Amino acid sequence: MFKKFCWHRWKYVYRTYEAVFLDELYEELSEAFRICVKCGEAQESRCGEWVTISQPKSKILKRKIIDKGDYYILKP
Repeated sequence: MFKKFCWHRWKYVYRTYEAVFLDELYEELSEAFRICVKCGEAQESRCGEWVTISQPKSKILKRKIIDKGDYYILKP
């Protein structure tokens, strides 16, 4: 069976971590995943390349994100 073609519209998922700049603590975002808002395909960033993840992993990822409008954040 053929996969339906999709012109993906990606919404990115970021991990947050704390960093220090000029002796002040701030929250930094790190790009980790992306999800197509049209077809639901999810991809993981690996060494600068995007790799599609499996359906089970994709379902878990979608349960663990917070929608921030233009992007998602992984729940801590």
